[in-house]
Amino acid sequence: MNNFCKILAVSTCFISMNFTTVNAQFTGYTVELDTMFLEEGSDLEFFGTYRVYANFTNQNDAISALFSDVAALDTPPMFIDAPCGCHNPVSGSAIMDATNTSVFWTTFPDWEFDTYWTIGMTSGDAVGLLPQFIGMPGGDEICSTSTNDGTVYVLGIPPNAIAGVELRVLIAQVTTCGDWSLQTCIQTFINADQTNLDQSCPNLLEVAHPYIDGECVNDSDGDGVCDEFEIPGCSEPEACNYEPNATDDSMDCDYTCYGCIDEGACNYNSIATVDDGTCDYLSCAGCMNSMACNFDVDATIEDSTCILPGDPCDDGYENSINDEIQPSCECQGIGCNDPDACNYEPNAIPNASLCNYITLFAISGEGNPTANMLFSYSYPNTSGSTYDWVSTSGDVTDGEGTSDVNVSWWGGGAGFLCVTETNSGGCSGEEVCFSVNISAVSIDELENGDFEVFPSPASTNVNIVIQNGVQSGELFIRDNSGRLVRRCSLQNETTINVSDLPRGAYLFQLNLQAEQPSYRRVILN
Repeated sequence: MNNFCKILAVSTCFISMNFTTVNAQFTGYTVELDTMFLEEGSDLEFFGTYRVYANFTNQNDAISALFSDVAALDTPPMFIDAPCGCHNPVSGSAIMDATNTSVFWTTFPDWEFDTYWTIGMTSGDAVGLLPQFIGMPGGDEICSTSTNDGTVYVLGIPPNAIAGVELRVLIAQVTTCGDWSLQTCIQTFINADQTNLDQSCPNLLEVAHPYIDGECVNDSDGDGVCDEFEIPGCSEPEACNYEPNATDDSMDCDYTCYGCIDEGACNYNSIATVDDGTCDYLSCAGCMNSMACNFDVDATIEDSTCILPGDPCDDGYENSINDEIQPSCECQGIGCNDPDACNYEPNAIPNASLCNYITLFAISGEGNPTANMLFSYSYPNTSGSTYDWVSTSGDVTDGEGTSDVNVSWWGGGAGFLCVTETNSGGCSGEEVCFSVNISAVSIDELENGDFEVFPSPASTNVNIVIQNGVQSGELFIRDNSGRLVRRCSLQNETTINVSDLPRGAYLFQLNLQAEQPSYRRVILN
């Protein structure tokens, strides 16, 4: 089998028959067209798979056997007659047995639609007990040979033989391309009692196939869809009652249901069923809480914009905290109400416990420093505070952020050293400044100390050797005006690259721990 597809699940077709032996337990057959194959060009095109069920009045009734015994019981023969032929890929047996399990259907998908007799089993691995047979024809003769003395039976009362809540048991599956018929007798255990046996031989079951030679038997409108498979409905996609599966236009399309169908919209239309894209969510949206500062009496949609007393806000003042909406609907925070505090906020709700103070002190240190020498300066330390130092005509060489710094002054004349204290609460005090009078010195006066610099003049690299057993130090390179142009750490012997510095005269200042700076003059050419 090359091509087939289970593409159409057709509405169940019920066929009830009268039988030669009437019994209240067995009420007739139900035939369902399970699958109609309409894939163009496939081997099963226009074939249909039918399932035949025996119906009962008691859910505990159980089929024991399907049979015929023409000679002894004068029953009709047992057969499936399909002149068009039956699809029978599992040809080894005429009944559902272990050779046709669902495991094979992935590899051999057409096996699922095999023609067979059964008692409630739809695959060889379904839950239940597989039927057995005596005197039945081979699988390749199932639709062309009748049985005068044969049976399909199960032992005991397995669950697949019981009518159950649907009050029916599957007895055959037939896949064929034309009209067909079925004849069998049925042996039943009434109410699942193996001592209460009933045998019925219903009249011949005859089923008309919807197609003959690929053409619909019944196609009243000539659209190529058999009447049995027609689905009436509105075929206009934009209609309110559009039926996408319709094959027969019912001519009753409805266009009166358009409107806004969102109950959350301002213009919700309770009778509309199709959204026309006109829903409006803005014209009636607003704050619906009457206690809110921005309560909107006309709003019908809550837009979650309500502003209530106690809600957080930002009053725009840096020194206020815990800003929130007040009962007056004004945004206001709390803050210090003391003008002498560094975090004074006149627009805040007064709270004296928040006031933050910084006491101003004086900077101590040398007021008449010599240029190009290192001097120490200090400011009274407060635990948790940081200190921001700024100098004019000098460089803070170390201690920035603390209350004690070293400064190297350059040039000559007036200079300033200023500090701003910021305490642990983030409050900054006023800037405190200290003025100095810098005494200029010549380079020749500064050349002293125990370190050598060579070569001089130099162009690319300068070698520095610290003497007297000192292992390390910090080097400051100043230009001819005394401004710091480079700072680096030195070991006992260090080579530094000076090719990026402008050509000219420079002062190399070496700071050793606990010693006064040493100086050397170097020419770069």
